[in-house]
Amino acid sequence: MPVYETTFEVQASADRVWDVLTRLDLYPEWNPQIPLASGEMRVGSKINLRLCMPGRPAMDVSATIEEFEFNQLVTWRGHVVAPWFFEGYRRFAIASIDGTRVRVTHVEDIHGLLGPLFSLAMGGPCESSHHALNEAIRVRAGPLEERDRSKLA
Repeated sequence: MPVYETTFEVQASADRVWDVLTRLDLYPEWNPQIPLASGEMRVGSKINLRLCMPGRPAMDVSATIEEFEFNQLVTWRGHVVAPWFFEGYRRFAIASIDGTRVRVTHVEDIHGLLGPLFSLAMGGPCESSHHALNEAIRVRAGPLEERDRSKLA
């Protein structure tokens, strides 16, 4: 089953990265993979997400927050039909390097009966989308001048 796991540095505090990841209402301003999101970020709550990948129709799903450790970790899990059919798990872990930099580990795990078919049909676009989301987090949370530079690109 496809698992996309990446670790990258962000020139920002854990507070800043946490704010970017957990303010679902601001996702439309910066998030290329999840341009709409709503719900309460706490363990056990449901969140609603619109997932977008290049060249594919958007898909609206709901997920349940499984872990929520302030400034450190947020995970959620959602499925289509039932977990055995098609399920996605998302994990963002934040580790401080120093007061101005963090290391973010982003995991996207797709599994269930449709997992292998999804991997064959969507593996490349999903991986590209995963990396685009990482870059969007890095830019959104990073220094203001970097955010300004990204608008020019």
